[in-house]
Amino acid sequence: MKNLSTAHTFAVGLVLGALAVASLGFAIARAADSSNAALANRVQRLEDRAAIEELLVAYGHDLDKRDFAAYASLFATHGSWSGSIGTFTGPAAIQAAMEKAFKRSPGSPVPSTFHLMTNFNVDVHGDEAAASSKWTFFRVVNGAPVPTLAGVYEDSLVREGGKWRFLRRVAPAAQSAGK
Repeated sequence: MKNLSTAHTFAVGLVLGALAVASLGFAIARAADSSNAALANRVQRLEDRAAIEELLVAYGHDLDKRDFAAYASLFATHGSWSGSIGTFTGPAAIQAAMEKAFKRSPGSPVPSTFHLMTNFNVDVHGDEAAASSKWTFFRVVNGAPVPTLAGVYEDSLVREGGKWRFLRRVAPAAQSAGK
């Protein structure tokens, strides 16, 4: 009987040891999952921030090219633009407003102007974000860039159809860049 008791104790010890090893394995797996999830969240935030910064730059690029269809596509379905010429909601209304504001004669070249977009401050929260940025408008005079106007954009952004779009872009009145 004594040998059976020793065998029994040994078996119980093996089972307890196996349970301890399994528990440790589960704890390590949980820690790895948690670490992977944290890393995935950090990477997503960085990717979102980069995509939003690209959106902010595309805005100036499309405006400078006077490609108002591409410009308007940067806005969400119910996105709005608000500035010195009024407030417009929806890509079609925004496109029409920009075409009217920047109307030029048929066949005339795109003016020698450009925007410099800077100082991006982006705060991402899931599928929504807030951003602010600065802009400077330049005219090219005798081959040299001359800063003409400057201002700040305040933005609310949303991920729509897997892409970041302006939900609301406010462009307060510009200031002369020379003052």
